[in-house]
Amino acid sequence: MTPEYQPPSAPPPKQKSRALPWIIGCCALLLLAVIVAGGGGYAFYRFQNARTTNENTSGESTSGPGDNTNQPEASASPAESNSANSNQSPVAPGTRTAWETKASGVTGDAGTTFTLVCPAGGSFHYVWGSDIYTDDSSICTAAVHAGLITVERGGTVTIELRPGRDVYGASQRNGVTTSAYGGFHRSFIFKSEANTGTEKDADDVTPIMWDTSPSILANENGKTYKFKCPAEGKERNIWGTDVYTADSSVCNAAVHAGLIKFENGGTVTIELRPGQSSYQGTLRNGVKSNEYGAYGRSFVLK
Repeated sequence: MTPEYQPPSAPPPKQKSRALPWIIGCCALLLLAVIVAGGGGYAFYRFQNARTTNENTSGESTSGPGDNTNQPEASASPAESNSANSNQSPVAPGTRTAWETKASGVTGDAGTTFTLVCPAGGSFHYVWGSDIYTDDSSICTAAVHAGLITVERGGTVTIELRPGRDVYGASQRNGVTTSAYGGFHRSFIFKSEANTGTEKDADDVTPIMWDTSPSILANENGKTYKFKCPAEGKERNIWGTDVYTADSSVCNAAVHAGLIKFENGGTVTIELRPGQSSYQGTLRNGVKSNEYGAYGRSFVLK
């Protein structure tokens, strides 16, 4: 018998793979990682490029406001400023300076002016003179003494170089006490509307303290000096009567001679004299002078 044709049986239906969702999920995570890595790399490239551009740009700086690597440091003296930048004068207009900077650190002839900026939060340094100062005095401290700035806030001042003098005064002003001095080769004053004419007054009459003596002066017999003693004086040592030793207080000798009083002070003129073999002590006008033997220099009150 011819067998009947039997169509092939249909293959059994395929079952869905359980691994497919895992494969799809892993591909998605891999794609996300590629996107994140690419974005991070691009951001890093932009950061590096911007940083390089900023460092190479002359008009911008990564330093804070006011910093300039072409300028000397604030603590530099005017002479050091000149070394830091040979194209600048020793003290350029408005040069920031230190509180210990002296006028001896600047170069120029008499009449030359310089403008300086004293920083805030300064500290006091030595000053010789009053209104007219020796050039080895601290400029900023002298400016406080002159009433132009304060140590807390600092400020801008202009000085003018002047020739030397035979004597520099002393006074107590604005929390600063200056010292008297004899001859010195160069001076400076401040140029300001606030103290116009004060240097002329100091040139005519030298202000001194009650402990100032003529011993600071050069030994020039016959030369006269005019001094101004401040009010509210205190007694200091003197030796002699009418003729006093050169290390006696000028102001106390003037009270002893009856020319001024402690409470009021006043202006006196002295004349330098040779030394004497002895000096007599006396009590006059409430002041006792001491006796002394031979001394090399003397002065009298005119």
